[in-house]
Amino acid sequence: MYKKFFMGIAAMAALTLVSCSSDDLNSLSDNSSKNEAISFDGYLGRSAVSVNGTRGSVLEIADLKNSKDGFGVFGNYNSTGGQKFVANLFINQQVTYSSADKKWTYSPLKYWPTQGHIDFLAYAPYVKNTLLTDSKINFTVEQNVADQKDLLWANAKNQTKTDNPVKFTFNHALAKIGYAVKKGVTDDNVTITLNKITLAGSVTDPKVGAFFKTGTINLSKDLTNTADQTALWTDCNGEQNFTWSSGFPNVTSPSFSAGSDYLFVIPQDFSTGKLYVIVDYTISYNDGVTAAMKSTVSSPIVKKFEQGKAYTINLTIGLTKIDFDVTDVKAWTTGDGINIDSWDDIK
Repeated sequence: MYKKFFMGIAAMAALTLVSCSSDDLNSLSDNSSKNEAISFDGYLGRSAVSVNGTRGSVLEIADLKNSKDGFGVFGNYNSTGGQKFVANLFINQQVTYSSADKKWTYSPLKYWPTQGHIDFLAYAPYVKNTLLTDSKINFTVEQNVADQKDLLWANAKNQTKTDNPVKFTFNHALAKIGYAVKKGVTDDNVTITLNKITLAGSVTDPKVGAFFKTGTINLSKDLTNTADQTALWTDCNGEQNFTWSSGFPNVTSPSFSAGSDYLFVIPQDFSTGKLYVIVDYTISYNDGVTAAMKSTVSSPIVKKFEQGKAYTINLTIGLTKIDFDVTDVKAWTTGDGINIDSWDDIK
């Protein structure tokens, strides 16, 4: 039985969400000795469109505000204008949104210096004990799909008190992969049930991994710089597969229906192959006679998954109908003659 599969890629659309900015604080007078508290404001820049549901691990601006985690900030006070980034003012400072005050808050407060500037690096969601090395933090992709989280990053350099509040424009650091499925036949007597969808590095052994497990992201990179885009992720290692085993839509429609779960992966290029989608499903008949049949099929995925983009693997499960044909009716052939030359009386 031959099954056809097609993979489609959903295009990314840009979405900019802006929160209300705080009013400017009063400037210092010449004879005043007070300092202004450093404050923050959060925005969301280029966003991966949510194409496969709204699970809570996705971080849009509203999710970031409602999250108890908020975002983490590293800040380097630079008095010379040329020193290397060293977090000396903010060291993984947690910043959360106060719905009562309608602003981002943190504690204890820090204040603007009168000379020099401050460089800020930020990421979300905040994780306690996150370490910064050469403007980079480490990131691990959870293998369990349900445990995966979105990752945002932002920076604001050369900031002084005239830039208060510090405005972060966050970007999605990962690629997002979802799936949608449709029935390739219109026969209502047939029911197709998805059992498992696996993305792996081998068809013969689905346990073989393909996606990076770990990597480091450079929080100082700027998306407007092409070179920075390619250098955002470094030191990516490990290979793991991913399996969807729940949240499947009913495969009853000739139109695509999206699953409820999706993956967050470190950007990775599979243009030369080594990535396969393996689908395990069951065909059932509604006639009450025919036994259900389980099938497993696969197809290669040749694609470069880029940061900040959402992709959909469109799966069409098409069944090949069993047909019958009559090509000929064999002609009679002549058998041996039956000779009767002796008769019995009928009594």
